[in-house]
Amino acid sequence: MTKRFKAVKASIITGIVLVSVIVAAFPTTSAGIIFNLQSILNVSWGNETDQPVLPRGELRTLDIVISHTVTKGAFGKGLLLALSGVPIIINVDVVETPSWCTANIAQGTLSVTLQPDTVQYVRTKLSMQVADNAPAYGLGYIKIKATAQKAFRVIEGFENTFTLSFIPDYKPLIKPSLPQTNAKEIGPMDTATFPIQIENLGNARTLVLLNVVSVPEGWNAVVTSQITLEEGEGSTGTAYLVIKPPKGFGYHYDEETIRISMQPVKADDPSKQGEIYYESFLVQSRGFSTPGFEAIAFIGSLAVAFLLMSYFRKRKK
Repeated sequence: MTKRFKAVKASIITGIVLVSVIVAAFPTTSAGIIFNLQSILNVSWGNETDQPVLPRGELRTLDIVISHTVTKGAFGKGLLLALSGVPIIINVDVVETPSWCTANIAQGTLSVTLQPDTVQYVRTKLSMQVADNAPAYGLGYIKIKATAQKAFRVIEGFENTFTLSFIPDYKPLIKPSLPQTNAKEIGPMDTATFPIQIENLGNARTLVLLNVVSVPEGWNAVVTSQITLEEGEGSTGTAYLVIKPPKGFGYHYDEETIRISMQPVKADDPSKQGEIYYESFLVQSRGFSTPGFEAIAFIGSLAVAFLLMSYFRKRKK
């Protein structure tokens, strides 16, 4: 056993000496041509990008796997055996992303030890996020550059760029605002109208569905049923809420709150629905209500006119 160990040790030392002599004897370029030793890298990842990435908030993490092999020519096999165990340094970098995406490599410098006729693997992680303005279901690309550094002067380096594709998800996000107010005082015979401005903060053409969800008994409230917001920052639309208080005969001192809901959905796919937003409006009804008074006044005017006509006819006689 001891003799065998000594023989192996001697062979390793002899190989190292031989490689050192060869490297010293030949220029770097000549050695590469003669032995044709070169690192080859391949980059792969799992199915983490099969599902769309949700803008704003989601941090998607991918497992990146880098495989390494060394090609060899007819004269390179023996030298490759002698170089067994030599470290190969590998660098992984993100070199290009869309303007609405950020991506980072967790560990960009890796290494493998050379093993002849063996594919070796190292792993790292890539984290990515997409911004609010990422186009919903538009194709995005992340370019990853993998570099194997030259080793021991005779193993040529390698560099290649790999493209990872993914799809941003739809982000149903709106921003309601009230350009006037959410409270009004009116007479019982009047109508309160509230404009509601809605801005599209999502990343696709959006339909906003509006409903009155709470209205007191005796009151009437109607809201614009839906508005369409185009894709793009600053796209807005205006809906209107119209409220009529009770107008029963007599003096009114009423105060009630009406509540509406607003839900964004993808314009061309209503199954993609977002969070429901709520807004409340306060209306105060103050004053006298005389429903039907106009008709009574009209009939009274006709009666007065008839009486006057009769009076003047009698005087003429």
